[in-house]
Amino acid sequence: MPHMLKRLCVFVAAVCLAAPAFALAAQIDYQNSTVGIDKAEIEADGIEYAIVTVVLRDMNLGSVVGANVTLQSSRGSEDTITILNNVTDLFGRAKFKITSLKKGGSVFTAIVDGQALVRQAALSVSGGIAVALNDGDLIKIPDDGDPLTQSDTAVYYYAKDGKRYVFPNEKTYFTWYPSFSNVKIIPLDQMSLIPIGGNVTYRPGTRMLKFQTDVKTYVVSRGGILRWLKDESVAQGIFGANWNQYIDDIPESFYVNYEFGEPVANSLDYVPDIVRNSVQSIGVDKSIQ
Repeated sequence: MPHMLKRLCVFVAAVCLAAPAFALAAQIDYQNSTVGIDKAEIEADGIEYAIVTVVLRDMNLGSVVGANVTLQSSRGSEDTITILNNVTDLFGRAKFKITSLKKGGSVFTAIVDGQALVRQAALSVSGGIAVALNDGDLIKIPDDGDPLTQSDTAVYYYAKDGKRYVFPNEKTYFTWYPSFSNVKIIPLDQMSLIPIGGNVTYRPGTRMLKFQTDVKTYVVSRGGILRWLKDESVAQGIFGANWNQYIDDIPESFYVNYEFGEPVANSLDYVPDIVRNSVQSIGVDKSIQ
């Protein structure tokens, strides 16, 4: 009898200890939990920041500890959200840092267990570049008239995240655009306000690539993923009898722009038209939504 009583006590204690974890998740008060922000306005310089603090409460206004919180901006990638801590602490708090390169207004929503809190936080972003640019614009600085300089020849893709992406050479550029006719000229002082986000990679489904000191030949998939073609018959099955005319040699310095995926073992595994049409812009290719 004493042994049975002892086991029963242990069982009851275990249940009591385990129960709060389930209760916390079930008792989040989505109406009265808060989303606060320490500033009403920041500069669109990517440096000044605001802190969003999410405080989760249960139905008894107690702190909800150990919950995962996701923060979303109404402007998507136009705002950069950096996680400071996304798991609520002993006071039920999760914190996020907000910066932006684009002026405008944002509303931040906290998501817990797939459900949004009712309360939100608003932020105004002011300043930034003075020239009017749209997502996807092609931009460069004016020609300085000096044939010895190269900086005035660079063309950039202006993305939704407020950054400019560099075309490393003309071959890369012409896989995306047929000419330079739509390139906008903006002043140097305005260009300097737009940070560089990285390099543009070849448009998927257009060309095969080969590094100068690598015997392998690759096709390009979305996101700058290179996939090795296992043999010549696969390349011929994808690009036809003149497959070797679709190869561009690129310098090893471009190596860091790409990642490597699964090899292509047969021509049905990579259909250029389908791959190319699935990526209609550089923003889509880089998942800048």
